[in-house]
Amino acid sequence: MRGPLALVGILVVLAGLHLLWQSRHQIFFWFETYLKIFRSSLRAPRERIERPIAVRFTAEREHVLRLLLGLSLVLIVGPVLIFLGLTF
Repeated sequence: MRGPLALVGILVVLAGLHLLWQSRHQIFFWFETYLKIFRSSLRAPRERIERPIAVRFTAEREHVLRLLLGLSLVLIVGPVLIFLGLTF
């Protein structure tokens, strides 16, 4: 590892993994909801475009921001910092 920026990138990826671990139960809920929406879009005729499913939020399903922040840290911000740290 060449620079402190790469180390910061690794720490950012680990922080994102920690956020994803905290919201691990909601990942299954959102994956199941995505599959329902995808299947309903395949079944619907192409001429009619409607909103397939309305997702109902409960108190335990409101951690969407934690899930999205964890995914963005793991998939976008962390690897960019690691790449920049190894490049410079």
